[in-house]
Amino acid sequence: MIWRGRARKLGEVLMTYARVQPVPTDGLLDSSELRALSSVWKERKAALESDGAYKDFIVRLQREWAIETGIIERLYTWDRGVTEVLIEQGIESSIISHRGGLAKNEAEHVEAMIKDHLAIVEGLFGYIKREEPLSEHFIRGLQAQFTENQDFTEALTDQGFVVKVPLKKGEYKSLPNNPRRADGTVHVYCPPEFTREEMQSLIENYRRSEDLVSVEVRAAWLHHRFTQIHPFQDGNGRVARALASLIFLRDGLFPLVVRESDRREYIGALESADDGNLEPLVAFFSRRQRDAILKALGLEQQVQQNRHADQILSSALQILKDRFSKEEKKLTLVYEHAGSVMGDLRVRLESIASNLNPQLRELTPPNKERYQARCNHGDNESASRHYFQRQIVETARYFDYYANLEKYRGWVRLTLTTSQDFDFVVSIHGYGPGDTGILAASAFTFLRAHKEGGGTEPVGLHPAAVDLFQFNYAESLVTTRKRFAEWLESSLAIALAEWKRTL
Repeated sequence: MIWRGRARKLGEVLMTYARVQPVPTDGLLDSSELRALSSVWKERKAALESDGAYKDFIVRLQREWAIETGIIERLYTWDRGVTEVLIEQGIESSIISHRGGLAKNEAEHVEAMIKDHLAIVEGLFGYIKREEPLSEHFIRGLQAQFTENQDFTEALTDQGFVVKVPLKKGEYKSLPNNPRRADGTVHVYCPPEFTREEMQSLIENYRRSEDLVSVEVRAAWLHHRFTQIHPFQDGNGRVARALASLIFLRDGLFPLVVRESDRREYIGALESADDGNLEPLVAFFSRRQRDAILKALGLEQQVQQNRHADQILSSALQILKDRFSKEEKKLTLVYEHAGSVMGDLRVRLESIASNLNPQLRELTPPNKERYQARCNHGDNESASRHYFQRQIVETARYFDYYANLEKYRGWVRLTLTTSQDFDFVVSIHGYGPGDTGILAASAFTFLRAHKEGGGTEPVGLHPAAVDLFQFNYAESLVTTRKRFAEWLESSLAIALAEWKRTL
């Protein structure tokens, strides 16, 4: 069970239970980025689904989901390296024991739990094909599956002692399950006497929203409202993530993987939802789906490489026939958008340089080279477009994607010169191998150190963004520019904080 809630004073109740309210239908929480990227994915999905590379990707994703949904609940714990080996090699107690440092019998028990989780996520893929409506019966069955190899759970006595009690499987709670933390604070869930009624209301409200509300809002709402009800003795968090995964799968997307590294953001988003603000949870779910889609789209080139020679020749001839087809023109739309984004980027950084330059000049110490701020750029047609290749590749490696520098690349640099040169660079380039119609923007900073023989060399490379920015042909230019402006301001704040640190 994940405990959440911010302590204020001893014994304070953090949240009184509020009855289920309808799913928000105003569209204000919708993610334009996910909507556009989902559109790209659904256009490409059919060509990938039957290929072995895509099937392997789904198997690995299912394994990761099965492992991480238990780690986030502290059912077992180990470092990320163990998880990665299990994802690649399969769920085996010998690996868990050897690499996770667990005793043989404990490793076997953990293997059984993870395989229960794995059977559930595999079952979700099958469930969506039957097109059955979401029901209480299905949800109770999920909890019973999750706890198949769990016979006890912890409970708190009236005297404050933690004891083990038999776990009821597939049954709603009969006693309150409000967690009391060590400091005496309490998080209040739905009272047992209202649980069945609230679960019915949850299902009814969700069904009414299916054709009216975006998938990310429905998934976040259902996950959060279910956790507020907390209908079972144990397994509520795992069931909530399974329900959110089901919603995304029904929309042609991917199961929701919440990693241990996401814990702080995930719980913080749930706490915001407790306070009435669902936006952080919707944004978190949207980013997890975006990352899964981008990884899946990255398989496209691998799939093409696996084809036989005759298939490749046939595909190449078709490309020549369709070079100026509607599909080709659609893909090239992203390059037009890139020109607008580059323009916005230049205007913003040139404005900073223009405002900062006279201020820096006034601060130049006597007999020192003049302090200054300046901006320059290289667009896709420029002879300097190839600058910063090493920094771009290293930053892409940090964010776990392939920076494609072949068809499109452009950059804008802000240089702040004091006793040393500090560079902030934003690069726009292709995302993933091939011409996918997706571009990425990355931001990074570095210092230019003087070399003994003359000239300078870049040192101290740092990413200047908390997240990757991507845009594609399916998104409108208006929303792309709006998202980019927000991302750029965040990146600027990170870069200027790094500059201040180096002074």
